Amino acid sequence: MAELIFSLNWWAVLVASISYFILGAIWYSVLFGKKWMEIRGITEEQIMEQGGGSNPSLYLWSFLLEFIAVLSLALFIQAVGATGFAQGAGIGFAVGAGFVFTLTGNTGLFSDTKLPLHFIDNGYHVAALTLAGAVIGVW
Repeated sequence: MAELIFSLNWWAVLVASISYFILGAIWYSVLFGKKWMEIRGITEEQIMEQGGGSNPSLYLWSFLLEFIAVLSLALFIQAVGATGFAQGAGIGFAVGAGFVFTLTGNTGLFSDTKLPLHFIDNGYHVAALTLAGAVIGVW
C-alpha cells in the first residue's frame, strides 16, 4: 500500500481536489443554488446568519473532505492502472454513481430526503468525481 501511495501524482490529486471544490461553488451558486434553497426552504439571509457565507472553517472542512475523496479515487485509479481522460472520468463516474449516489440515496429514503434535493446534492458528487477522475487520468 505504501508503494501505491508514494507512486501517486500528488499534483494531480491537488488539482483534482481544487477542481472538485470550484465545481461545488459553481454548482451551488450559478447552476442549482436557487433551486437548492427553495427545496430546503431556506433563504440566502438564513445561510448568512448560520455562518455559511462568512465561516471559512466550513470551506476548509469541505475542501479537506473532498481532498480525501479525491485521494481515495486516485488510489483506486492507480491500483487498476487506468490512464487517460476517458478511463479516469469513467472510474470517477462509476465511483460517484455506483457508491455515492446510490448509498446516499439509500440513506435519503430513511431520512425523507426529497428526490430533487438528492439529485442536486449527490449529482454534484457524481459530476465532481467524474471531473476529478478525468484530471487524474490525464495527468
